[in-house]
Order: sequence, then structure tokens, then C-alpha cells
Amino acid sequence: MKLRRARTTICLGSIVIICAFLIYGAYDRQKLVQLYDQNQSVSFIDRNGRLLMLMPNAKGNYALYATSTPEIFSKLLLRKEDRFFYLHPGVNPVSIGELMLSKAGIGSHRGASTIEQQLTKLLLEQENDRTIMNKSTELLSVLPLDLFLGKKDVLLKYCNTVYFGNHIQGVETASQAYFSKSADSLSEAEIFQLLSSLGSPSYNNPLLGNNIDSAMRLASALNIRVAKDGFVSPETASRNLKKFLAQKDSFELRSYASKDLPMKTVRVSIDKELADKVRAIVEDAQPSLASRDAHNMAVIIMKLPSNEILSMIGSADPAAEDFGQQINMLTKPRQVASTIKPFVYAKAFEMGARPDSLIDDAEYRYVTFDGRTLYPKNYDMKYHGRITAAYALANSINIPAIKTLRFVGLDAFGNFLGELGYADIKKVHDHQLGAALGTIDMTLPQLVHFYSIFPNKGKLEPVRLFSDQNINRLFFPGEEKKVIDPQYTELITKILSDRYIGIDQFGYVSDLNLPYQNYALKTGTSDDYRDSLVVGYTADYVVGVWVGNSDNKPTKSLSGQSGAGEIWSKVMQLMQQTAYDRHAPFSFDDINSAEEPETARTLLLDSK
Repeated sequence: MKLRRARTTICLGSIVIICAFLIYGAYDRQKLVQLYDQNQSVSFIDRNGRLLMLMPNAKGNYALYATSTPEIFSKLLLRKEDRFFYLHPGVNPVSIGELMLSKAGIGSHRGASTIEQQLTKLLLEQENDRTIMNKSTELLSVLPLDLFLGKKDVLLKYCNTVYFGNHIQGVETASQAYFSKSADSLSEAEIFQLLSSLGSPSYNNPLLGNNIDSAMRLASALNIRVAKDGFVSPETASRNLKKFLAQKDSFELRSYASKDLPMKTVRVSIDKELADKVRAIVEDAQPSLASRDAHNMAVIIMKLPSNEILSMIGSADPAAEDFGQQINMLTKPRQVASTIKPFVYAKAFEMGARPDSLIDDAEYRYVTFDGRTLYPKNYDMKYHGRITAAYALANSINIPAIKTLRFVGLDAFGNFLGELGYADIKKVHDHQLGAALGTIDMTLPQLVHFYSIFPNKGKLEPVRLFSDQNINRLFFPGEEKKVIDPQYTELITKILSDRYIGIDQFGYVSDLNLPYQNYALKTGTSDDYRDSLVVGYTADYVVGVWVGNSDNKPTKSLSGQSGAGEIWSKVMQLMQQTAYDRHAPFSFDDINSAEEPETARTLLLDSK
């Protein structure tokens, strides 16, 4: 009877111990996994899976987590660090025995720490604090790891956590940082360069001269022959690291990374290859534009009809410290100048005007609400007499635009801009009829977004940068909506795509005349030549370019055509060679449905 009770007590006690072990193991696994997840850097990935930006984690390290461990790297790692990885339960008694014998002076040992133990030390940040208490805590944490995670997951987490010096954490990060390739593409020599640095990464990593000799000794110890010329020199590794850090700190994405994002890997619509080519165009144009006192540039490309951002350049050289190059000009509102005129005429067409409506381009006086008398001038300082609305818009003539805005009315035009998403419609009233000349300000992305209604048949899609819609709404709220009927946007496109009607203003030879057809554009030049703008589009994309100075100083007579036009022309020709250009023709199917009121000509002529 006593024996039976003893057996029962032992059995129950064992069950309690096992349950406690399992509960503690589950809790401890959750804690370790949470620490692991916290150490992953926020990374921005382009639409094709290329790394755009990698933010440092809380430790100041760059940690790009891979989803699998490279086979060759894993085999060599285990041969070096943990030969019995797939046989032991997280603690290797053979290695512990070797360690104890070596301390007694019998034989030597290769290290008693298993991959599980090393991973635990790294996550608990106890690599340099080897107290008995810490070792005991690690032992309790290690034993449940295999049970709750499994060997494959443990190995992956170790490879993503291990440190390689110079704030580089994880095998994938180290491969891209030191060798400019993914871990799957590493050669055996490069693998040994990384493996040899595991013991003391701050004093032995691919940037240091001792790394290659150390890697060769390791290869020899594992009976693997590696040619010395297969290793990457410290000089090359240093250049690769500098390039890696520079590329991943993507200037234009920094503001989006400042918020707490719900995921570590953020996919965006940017095309890195395209963006690099656009930045090269901007850099090439910088010297000639700087000679005319224009030191800052911005470019944005949106894919239609989804309004996905393919490229955004806010500075020619974000690393430069002069001329405000460290300011992202995509975020700074600037005068939109004559690029506002298509919206004025679109609203006028909706209210009864037509492209052949006549407007008297003559000296014009209007009195502002505060009693000032203004006599606006045209860009060429000439008057052109009675001209059509189409001719006035295509040649960007100022006085007809002012008369057209008066015909539309400030309230109606302000409400139209409000429908588009312009927040401060009060500025339309503050600037009065001068708003027709673009004296109001917007950011370039906002202006390009508004322009998307012309090729998108009057519909305004929200801007899309993030593939995750919840994240995208944080930065770009709003839903698709129709802001104007398509026949009126088609009339605008028909005018802006006719390169012959604008010859008088822009000439036969111009950066604006591309070696192909089927595109529309509008230029803008603000007062004192402070802002040079071109916004153009096809049926497949919109391209906006701004040139000027971050401190708002005037340029040397740099117009939209001669300034932003130089960059815009090259970007458009680049886009024409990409898969984003489907060579889709503009559609003018809805123009015939527009009514032709008898009063259209009179209405504009009477707007005095």
C-alpha cells in the first residue's frame, strides 16, 4: 500500500514537473521570439523584391531577416560550431564532457555551446556576461527551444541574429553588405570569411586584414581547399559596405519610416532600377542647371490608372551639405505657376466654354478685393487679340487664363480644387484672379496626383505607395471618386497633346518635343523664375519635374521649358523604353457627347 502511494506521488510529481517545464518553456519561447522579432530592422522592398532601405534596429544594427538558410552556409556553419546539432536536445553532453576534460588538462575542446545556446546568449544579450546565474538561465531557456521551435527554425533565427561587425547583423545582411550579393550566392571562400569572424566580429570581419588568413585556416581545419584569390579583399568589402549603407538609407522614404509601422518588411510600389536611372538623369543635369543658379530638383512618376508611385527623387545629391540638398523638395509646397491652367479651363469647359471659345487677349485691368489695381502681362509681353481657349491654354497665355477664371468664378474653382483634395481652398480667394497664374502653392506629388484626372477620365484614384492598404491609408487617405466628367478632361488632353498648336510659344525645336507622339504636357514658370515646372503624361503614367532653389531664391531666367524641361524630356524618353509604357493611345471617345452651347463664345468675351 505504501509502495503504491509512493509510486502515485512520484508519478504526480513528475507530471507536475513536466507541466511546469512545458509552461515555462512556452513562456520562455514566447519571450525569446519577441526579442528576436524586435531585433529585425524595418526594411522597404521595391515592387520587384529589391531592397530599397534598411533602418537600424534598437541596437543600432542593420538586420535583414532571411526566410531560409543557405544550404552550403548551414553545412559549413554546423561543421564549425555544432557538429551534433541535429542529434542533441539543445545541450550537447559530448561537448560539455570535452570541455570538462580540457579544463582538467586532458585533451582540447572545440567549444561546448550549441547553436541553441549561442542563439539564447545573443537574444538575452549575455555574450559578455558569463556568470553562473546567466548560464543557468540560458540552460533553462535552451532546453525547450527545439521542442517549441524545431531545429530548422532555431538555425534560421541564429543565422538572422549572429553579429558580423560594423553594425551588420545576420548572414543575409552581411552577404549584401560585404559582398554585394545574397547569401544564396556566396562562394565557399566568402562563407569562410563570414564564419571566421563569428568568434570576434569586431576584430575579425571582411573589412580587416586578418580576415582572409583566418578564413584560410578555418577552411584548412575543415579539410576544404579554397583558393586565396577567391576571397574578397578588405578594400572591396569596404566599398561594398559603404555602397550598401548609402543605398539602403533611401532619402525620400525616411519620412515614411518614422511612423510605427505594423510590419517589419514593407513593400512599396517604387521600381529601384527605374529610380536609380532617374536619379542619374537628375545628377547629370545638375551642373548645367547650377550654372543658371538652380540647385535643387525633384521628380515624381506615377503609374496609371492606379496612381502607383514608381519613382520619387527629392534631391539631386542628398549626401551633399550645400544648397539645401538635404531637404526633400517633394515635401515642400511651391508655386505651381501655369501648371494650374488646365484645371481652370477644365472647369470652364464643364460650365459651358469650349476649346474654340474666343477670348480677347488685350490689356486687362482688374481691381482686387483690397482695392489694388492690377494689369497682368503675358509671358512674352505681347497681346494676341482674339484667340481660342485651346490656343490660349496650349501657349500658356496669361490674360485669357485670368478671364477664364473670372468666367468660372473663385468659389466654383476653389470647390473644384477642394474636390481634388487641395486642403487650403481659402488661398484661391486670397490670391483672387492671380490663382489662374498659379500663385497658389502645392507639393509636386500633390500636383502630379491632381493631373492624373486627365488621363484617368476625370477619376481621382488615391496615391498608392504601399502594397498593404492599411499602411497606405495612413499616408494617403481617400477613396476613388469622380471629380469631373470625362469629356472635359479629354478636351484638356486633346489640347495639351497637340504639339503644333503650341508652336508659337515653345518653338519647333524644344526639349518638350519628344521623338514620339501620344503625350501631353504643361509647363510652369513662377514669378522671378523661382520655380520651373513641367507636368506631362501619357495614357500609362504621369511625370512631374520641379527645378529651383530650396531657399526660394530666383534662378537666372530659367523657365519651365529651359529648366525642368531638360530633365522631364529625358525621363519621358526613359519611360518610353520601359514596360510601363504600353503605347496606349489617348481616348477621346467622350468628347462627342459634350454639348456645344450657343452662348459659349459670348460668355468668355463678356468676362471683362
